[in-house]
This record gives sequence, C-alpha cells and structure tokens, in this order.
Amino acid sequence: MKKVFVLAFVLVLGLGAFAFAGPLSGSWDSSITLKIASGGNITVSDFSSTLVVDYTVGGWTFESTTGFDLTGWNKQEFTADGTLGAFTLGSELEFAPATAAFTKWDTTGSVSIAGVDLSGEYLLKNYGSGTPGSGWTFGASGVAGDLTLSATAYFNMNSDGELIQTESNCFCFSSIEFDASFPFACIDEVDMTIGFSTAGFDGVTFSVDNVALPNLPWITFDFDLTFKTGETGKSLTVSPAIDLGDFSCITLYGKLDTDDHITITDLYIYGMSLSYTFNGVTFSETTAFDTTDPEGLVGDKGGYWEVFTIESAGDSCCGGAVDFSVDTYFDANSDMLFDWGETDVSLSFGIGSNFTLDTGLIVDDTGLTEISFGFTVTW
Repeated sequence: MKKVFVLAFVLVLGLGAFAFAGPLSGSWDSSITLKIASGGNITVSDFSSTLVVDYTVGGWTFESTTGFDLTGWNKQEFTADGTLGAFTLGSELEFAPATAAFTKWDTTGSVSIAGVDLSGEYLLKNYGSGTPGSGWTFGASGVAGDLTLSATAYFNMNSDGELIQTESNCFCFSSIEFDASFPFACIDEVDMTIGFSTAGFDGVTFSVDNVALPNLPWITFDFDLTFKTGETGKSLTVSPAIDLGDFSCITLYGKLDTDDHITITDLYIYGMSLSYTFNGVTFSETTAFDTTDPEGLVGDKGGYWEVFTIESAGDSCCGGAVDFSVDTYFDANSDMLFDWGETDVSLSFGIGSNFTLDTGLIVDDTGLTEISFGFTVTW
C-alpha cells in the first residue's frame, strides 16, 4: 500500500509541474525490475523513481530532486545556480527523508578579476551526531604565457572535500597547495606541486606525463619525483603505459610490466575488441584472452570472458527515437552450446520527443531470470 501512495505522490507532482508553463521544466524517470526465480516465483528486486523540477528566473536555476526506491522516499536535494553581478554562485542542500534530518549544505562561488580566477567553497555537513561541522576552501589561478599558477587554501577541510574536525565549526588552517605548470627544455609540460600544512613544509612533487621512448611513440612513461621533509633523499615513481592504437575496426588492449629497476619485463596483451557499423546496425565484440578477465575488460557482470553486442537506433513516431541492443555473454565454464552464459535485451521506444518507454530482460541457463519496465518523461 505504501508503494501505491509513493507512486501517487510522484504522479501528482509530475502532473502539477505540467500545469505550469514557461520557466518550469524537469523530468520524471521511473523503473521497476522483477526477479523470476527457478520455481517461477516473481519478486520486485528493484524500484526507482526520480522527479526533477527546475524553475528558471533572472538567470538563476532552482532545482528540486526527489527520489524513491523500495524503502520509500530516500532522496531530497535542492540546488541553485546562477550569476550575481560578476560572481558565479552555486548551492546544494541535502536532506535524509527517512530521518527528517539535514545532511549537507555545499556552496561555491567564483569570479574572474584582471585575468585571475578566484573561487571559494563553504561546506556544512551533518555526521549523524546532531552537531554539524563546517569548513572552507579558497583558490586562485591564472595564466601568464606558458606558465600556469594556482593556489588552494583549506580551512578545516582536506583536498578530498571532507572535514578534518567533523564536529567543529572553527575557521582553522589545514593546508595550502601551490601548483605550477610550465615547459622545460624538450618537455612540453612539467607540473610542480608544493604543499604546506599545520606541521610546516609538506614537500614538493615534480610530475611529467606521456614521455615517449625514442622511435617507440607507443610506449610512454609518467614520472613523479617527490621530496618530503623528514625523509632523506627523494622518491621516484615511474608508470609505464602503451597505446596500441586502433587498427581500423579492431582494438588491442595491453600493458607493460616492470621490475624495481624500471626494466620492462613483459608486454601483456590481455584482450581485443571489434566494432563495425552497417546500415544503422552496430556489431561489437570484446574478448579477454584470460577467461577469468582479471582486467575487467568484458564489464562488471563477472564470470564472463567474451561479449557480443548488436545495437540499432532509429526514429520512432512523432519525433521520438528507438534504441535496441542485445548483449550475449560467454562463460568458459558453461556447459551450453558455444559456452553461452547470458543474454541481455533492452529496448527504448520514444513516443514523441518527451516520453520514452524502456523495457529489458535477462535470460541465462536457468531461463528468464529478470524483466524490467520503465519510462522517462521530460518537459
């Protein structure tokens, strides 16, 4: 019964948005997935419904994002983005509907003055203790010929955007980073990063990317040279990479292995793919040469080492579009013909330019195991 009320609530909001003209726009995206057990029992394994409503006025866009899943109302966000004079501002406010709790308020601003870009961020976050914490970030960057300079200062925040003292609102200095990019000799670009924290000087790192071997442009290296306080000497990190290119419709995937002395010990070709389009239909194939697919080349399904895909797209009625795809996976341990493991089918059919129906199904060696339905409407 709760699901019925949830769907009715979303429907009322969606239809209400349609009733307004002009500055209101948005989308409503819903899907439901049914799992079919070997005994024929059908269960709802997944449900999602997201309503996005935008209101635009005076160069500003105010957005509300409401999300539902199998547990009910699980997401509520409000955002505002626009300009005020020379400033570009953005703000995001999040709530946890299930607990009626404030989660996060994140506000950013930026402005360009005389060729210098200035930016700032204020983060207020609730970590569940009932005592929110906050932090600040300030940055500046500019370009002078081939030289690019930037600096970012953090107050009760780190470079990952997280608070250091999670239940503190102090304006406490945490760290500052200075970055510079410039050409040097035959190197197109060198990146230099200098860091300071409450402990003092944190060190300096010089980075050079995509250095190619002479006469072997398909082998490149990334170098990171770091000097740290409290440590003798320096550390050098070398990351080799290869680019085997695209041989017409065939692509090879590989990597280089090195030892502690940066000697190339192995050239490892771990897979290939093929793609070809004819008369609006695209056939593609991806194969991992190791049937365990340790590089994750075939995708996140797991247990498969090869996939064949057929895709087609075209026009449907009234300005809509239709997309159809079939993915067939192969399992080295399968007892089925050709090592067949699973086939996924999906169809997206547009009715007009702002309404799309989606459906899909999955078949494996146990039969039909999953079927899904959904729709997307925009206005």
